[in-house]
Amino acid sequence: MSETAEENLFERKMTRLQNIVDALESDELPLEKSMALYKEGMACARFCKERLEKARHELTVWQDGEIKPFAPREEEDPPDPAGENTP
Repeated sequence: MSETAEENLFERKMTRLQNIVDALESDELPLEKSMALYKEGMACARFCKERLEKARHELTVWQDGEIKPFAPREEEDPPDPAGENTP
């Protein structure tokens, strides 16, 4: 599958997931339809999560002349609340 096709599939799955959430929140569906939508929504969510994790792993930043893996902010050291380690 081409990168563009995969991106379009991701966007379609995200849109479908939002539509499913909206339908489930409406409280106007019979139980069987709600269960079917819930299962479909979980499959869409799993697909999107896997694609996001794949993209996260592929991200790199150019730093100090080297390519290093992208590290999300939450994995960085938290700021020192006392300010003792501040230059």
